[in-house]
This record gives sequence, C-alpha cells and structure tokens, in this order.
Amino acid sequence: MMRMAYAIVGVLMCTRRANSLHMVQEGYVGVYFRGGRLLETVVEPGLYLHLPWITKMVDVQVRLQTDVIKNVPCGTKDGILSEFERVEVVNSLSKDKVYDIVKAYGTDYDKAWIHDKIHHEINQFCSNKTLREVYVEDFSVLDDLLKQALQTDLDKHAQGVAIMAVRMTKPSVPPSIRSNYEAMEEQRTAALVAEKTKELVQKQMETERLKTISAAEKDAEESAIKTKTEAERVRAKAETKAYEEKLVADTKEYAIKAEAAANEFLLTDAYLRLQQTRVWEHNTKAYFGERIPNLLLDAVRLE
Repeated sequence: MMRMAYAIVGVLMCTRRANSLHMVQEGYVGVYFRGGRLLETVVEPGLYLHLPWITKMVDVQVRLQTDVIKNVPCGTKDGILSEFERVEVVNSLSKDKVYDIVKAYGTDYDKAWIHDKIHHEINQFCSNKTLREVYVEDFSVLDDLLKQALQTDLDKHAQGVAIMAVRMTKPSVPPSIRSNYEAMEEQRTAALVAEKTKELVQKQMETERLKTISAAEKDAEESAIKTKTEAERVRAKAETKAYEEKLVADTKEYAIKAEAAANEFLLTDAYLRLQQTRVWEHNTKAYFGERIPNLLLDAVRLE
C-alpha cells in the first residue's frame, strides 16, 4: 500500500511539474492569469515555470498575422442579398500594448475589433449601395474603405493594433444576376478599350500635327535665316561698292585739288613770262619792210 501511495504522489508531482512548465514561441509573448486576474508581467519567448492550477499562461501573437472572416452577408439597398465569401485582414499588435489590450478586451481582442467590425462595416457599406455599385463600380475601393474604418476605431479605442491591409473576394450573387453583370462588365471593358484606342489615335494624330508644325516652323526659320543672310550679303556688297566708289572719287578729288594747288604754285609772273617767251619762240616770224605789224607793237606795249 505504501508503495502505491508513493507512486501516486510521484505521478502527481510529475504531472504538477509538467503543468508548471510553459514555453513561449518566437513571434509571441506570454501573459499570466492568476485566479482569473491578469498579471502585469509580459514575458518574451522562452521556457518558463508557473504554479499549475493557480497561474495560467496564455500566448499572445505580436508578429504580423492575418485574420480570415468568412461568409460575410451583404444586403444592398435594392433588396438583393449577396455574400463576401472571404475577407482577410492583415494586422499586428504592438508588444508594449499587449497588457492594455488584453486587460481591456481579452486575448481574443481581434474578434471584437476585427471580425465583428468587418461584419458591421460591410453591412453599413452594402445597405447604402446598389448591387451594381457593390459588385462593379465601388468594389475596387472597398478594401481601402474597410482598412480606414478599422484603423480609425482602433486608434480611438484599442491603440496598439495596426491594420496593414484588407483583402477580399467579390461578393457571390445569384447566377442570373452575375451573368448580367459580367456581360455589362465586358461591355464596359470593351468601351474602355475603344476609348483608350481613340485617345491613342488622337495622341498619335496630335504628335504628327506637332511634328508637321515643328517642321514648318523649322523650314520657315531656315528660310528667314537664308533671306537674312542674303540681305546681309547684298548690303555688304553694296556697302563695299559704295566704299570703292567713294575711294575713287576721293582719289580723283585729291588729284584735282593737288593739281590745282600745284598750278596755283606755278602760275607766277615769271612763269607766265617764261611760257609766253616759249610760245613766241615757236611762232617767231621775220618781217621785212618799212612798217612793223601792229600786232607785234601791241604785244610789246602789253609788256
């Protein structure tokens, strides 16, 4: 009997020791509850001992995590019920805010602030939209709207939880309605392609027009340069000719003035007598008779 009692005590002690051993994985922190009360101690990854049945350790993830919310109903204002089959919310909890968040909202804080909040926000969004707006027109912005709405409320009430991204599938709708919307989407896509093609053609035409204008402006500029160059050449030629003519005229004028100055210098009384004598020498005539011609006498009297 004693051996059995010792065996039972040994088993209980081993069980107690095993229950007192707890390991926190990387990417998590550990929080302690003692008698249902949250302790302020938050431990890093590692191996820890605690009092079994009295103290409870719970792991809280602090690395990036993705919460998946499935089958979220969407009732539109035109009375059609659809459903978002899968919504993914990428989020993280700041390590230094773990105690405050767990104390206020428990270790499953993401149920209240992510899962339930997604349901609420999608319901609010769908109730103010038609199915076409939800399924086609506004679906591309819904993930950003949800991310902003979640983060705004978290910043007010649960600081330390950050929303990184929201991803979602298109809502499921009745097959007949979906085929209509898919056909409309195909037409819209075709219209967009046609519009983009038209814009591309217009841009190409505008490019060609600008090239033509540029070429014309270039030709006009080159023509203007040639005209200006020719005009400058003609003007330079005229100026050269005028300069040469003026130079010739100035030379002639100088020669005349020089000759006139020289003549003034030469026309003295002595020079004139000399020239007169030379003339007489070449025109000397002998007269015989009683009377000398009056012309000769007149010339003598002039002297």
